Amino acid sequence: MSLLPGCSRPEALTNPHLLQPWSEYLTRELARVPSLAERDYQQAWQAGQVKDYCLKRLAQVETDAELVKVLRELRREIMVSIAIRDLAGAASLTESLRSLSELADGLVGGALAYWEPVFEQKFGQPIGRDSGMPQKMVIIGMGKLGGHELNFSSDIDLIFVYPEAGSTNGARQISNDQFFGKLGQALNKSLTEMTEDGIVYRVDMRLRPFGDAGPLAISFSGMEHYYEAHGRAWERYALVKARAIAGPADLAEELFDILRPFVYRRYVDYTAMDSLRDLKRMIMAEVRKKGMESNVKLGRGGIREVEFIVQAFQLVHGGRDRHLQGRQLLPTLQYLAAQDYIAPQDADDLAKAYAFLRLTENRLQAWNDQQTHDLPESAHQQLMLAQAMGFVDYAAFMVVLNEHRNLVQQHFDDVFADEADVCDLTDALAQAWKGPLEDDALIILTQFGFKHPGEILHLLRQFKKARALSHMSSEATTRLEQVMPLILKALAEREQQELALQRVLAVIEAVVRRSVYLVLLKENPQALAHLLILCEVSPWLTEMLVKYPALMDQLLDLRSLYRPLSLAELLAEADDLRRAYSDDDEAFMLQLRHWRHAQVFKVAAADVTGQVPVMKVSDYLTWIAQAVLQVSHDYAWQHLTAKHGLPAGCEASPLMIIGYGKLGGIELGYGSDLDIVFLYHGIEATGRTSGARSLEHGPFMTRLCQKIISVLTTMMPAGQLYEVDTRLRPNGASGMMVSSLESFAQYQREKAWNWEHQALIRARALVGQAQNCAAFEKFRQAFLTQARESHLVRDEVVAMRKKMREALDKSDEHWLDLKHGVGAIVDIEFMVQYWVLAFASRYPSLAEYPDNMRILDALKAVDLLPDDQVQALQDHYRAYRSAYHRLALQKDASMVERKPYQQACDEVSAIWQRVMEG
Repeated sequence: MSLLPGCSRPEALTNPHLLQPWSEYLTRELARVPSLAERDYQQAWQAGQVKDYCLKRLAQVETDAELVKVLRELRREIMVSIAIRDLAGAASLTESLRSLSELADGLVGGALAYWEPVFEQKFGQPIGRDSGMPQKMVIIGMGKLGGHELNFSSDIDLIFVYPEAGSTNGARQISNDQFFGKLGQALNKSLTEMTEDGIVYRVDMRLRPFGDAGPLAISFSGMEHYYEAHGRAWERYALVKARAIAGPADLAEELFDILRPFVYRRYVDYTAMDSLRDLKRMIMAEVRKKGMESNVKLGRGGIREVEFIVQAFQLVHGGRDRHLQGRQLLPTLQYLAAQDYIAPQDADDLAKAYAFLRLTENRLQAWNDQQTHDLPESAHQQLMLAQAMGFVDYAAFMVVLNEHRNLVQQHFDDVFADEADVCDLTDALAQAWKGPLEDDALIILTQFGFKHPGEILHLLRQFKKARALSHMSSEATTRLEQVMPLILKALAEREQQELALQRVLAVIEAVVRRSVYLVLLKENPQALAHLLILCEVSPWLTEMLVKYPALMDQLLDLRSLYRPLSLAELLAEADDLRRAYSDDDEAFMLQLRHWRHAQVFKVAAADVTGQVPVMKVSDYLTWIAQAVLQVSHDYAWQHLTAKHGLPAGCEASPLMIIGYGKLGGIELGYGSDLDIVFLYHGIEATGRTSGARSLEHGPFMTRLCQKIISVLTTMMPAGQLYEVDTRLRPNGASGMMVSSLESFAQYQREKAWNWEHQALIRARALVGQAQNCAAFEKFRQAFLTQARESHLVRDEVVAMRKKMREALDKSDEHWLDLKHGVGAIVDIEFMVQYWVLAFASRYPSLAEYPDNMRILDALKAVDLLPDDQVQALQDHYRAYRSAYHRLALQKDASMVERKPYQQACDEVSAIWQRVMEG
């Protein structure tokens, strides 16, 4: 990241003495080791290079005394190089912080590598009591070290861990706890002991379980038990940046798998906000007490506030969004902006402020290699700091510093604003809710503008008697007391107050056992407002929130709530889920359900608020289903090929998923099931897969399809993805689960009924290799454009329509069945299918598309029907579909009052009479 204004003295890279006025430390070290001034510092340290350099040097050490000396020489050598590049303006902030962190990694790791065999020779190897395997120490770096963001003169926060309790196998046996404790003591001593060459690091071990009172080294199970039983909110915060800096990587990963659920809750966790607020209050009290307002780390608008903002989002959302589990601040901040958690301008402000503050911190500490964060008091040092930062004087530096600090403070206050205590006993609405809900509450509700306060009061009384409320914890009760007045205040502004309250209370009742969602509503007034809006306009959305409370996360960001994703975005997000949970069936299927519900919820929210037109609603719903089918296929393919190998001659899946009906016609509705057919192309039926557990192609393809259906239909706490209907396959329910494209084509030509030909019009290859999908489409168009006797096609279509109407039409003189009624949706669809089958041989464009609107466009272009009649069919079809969507969101059946639709029915029926029965 470039900083303007900033220091730039490239000539100092070959003459470091030019930088001495800005650093007494540099002056001192160049005098102590003059050869350091003779080096060329133009070459940057590359990622990993500092650590490797240290480990190689330390691997040659043979004695304890030599270890102590080489550790300090390495620190001096590399710290001087980092200081020179930093002060000369040649190093980016990322380079400096990474190099400082890698230096600590290398020195600690090298010391561990020296001491471990020393203690093993003395006591034998530590052996796990349960596994019987040798044990190794893992060193966890906390704070800025864990985030690869160590500052110039920082101490290092470490935790020593090992996998299992047990004992050593040497002649002098001791427990593993004792072994690793002794190892840790020796390692710390070699780092912290003061010699003529100084110390390496001040080591702080107080972040370990039980702090100074706890054992120096602790087992994995001890860590797990501690955080489960005793873990506090600030320890979650501390563990966000925790990283294994030394020890076996596989053991470190095992440990972090254990700790992750403590740090990152599986739900969106707004309790973290209160915890971080409390922590910030404690820090600020210390700052005021000790007069540290000029502290660039802990003071107002300082480094810690930027860290709190970013880590708040990590702790709140990290359990659901694994990309937020990163340890480095700037990349995480960039991701927050890219995903709309934070406005891009706000993220840019914070990134620039953080870079400026961290650079200032490094300059302060490079002055005399001291861990200070306070701005200097002496005029000389103030001037040197300003010049080192690229300013002509200290006043100019302070102007820019204060601009950054003010922006940080403003953003911090926005994120961590202390809400006015609306639930205080003096607050009228809080009084109304907490009290017995009698006459005084009625008066308060009337004063707040409720139109029917008696009915509101009745709903609140009934809600208070709900079983879920009687079993609430004291914490949940407090949270409900905080949020109910806010709900009532927002409710007073709604039109349908009783309806909105009834539905919102159903949602609240569903979430009180996971009361973190009450915190979400308290912390986010806009989320609460939009909860009321969506509940008021749609019982379907209300039911979704009741069934799947995690959908309340979607209320947090209005930019994404009302912006459904494109097909490309959906496919990319779904594939990210597959990659993240590729080795865990249950987690993958559960997360995919949460994700699918969230996407449908966004479409419905945009629909009921008029953000998208009806035909786009169907597009979005169809794209969601298509993305789910694609990722379900990819997951199943990955799973099956890992077990059985690839089909002979295949590098990619030969399977196609063909969508029929509304899915194929890009007309999916809310709650639609998926009509699909499985086909494969490009492999021999008699071949076998290549794996050790080889299968014939037929059983392999069947298992692949079964796995896909299992992913889609397995009932879980988050429900199903979709109900799936595969009966449109050749020979229906009695036919094979999957067949080749060739046998499918033969069946269509030789055995399929006319209604199956009708269904093929709305068929579309949704999943599969491009060449296979093209082969299916080539067959489909060739088959649909065959010459047919138009009167025979018409007779078949009319006969099928008559059977369907007799069996399914629920219309009467007052009510119209939107789907099956005379002159309704299916009449239009059947006429369209007749035109395609009867006339596509003459007009191939009729068979090009699977959706009714574009087929009607093609019909207009070839003059088979007058333009005004085609336009009428399109207008009425669009109106019917819009009403059908609205009914779904209102949880009504497909029945509507006949009167508003009578003219449309009459016009469609008149066209039916002329075309189909004339």
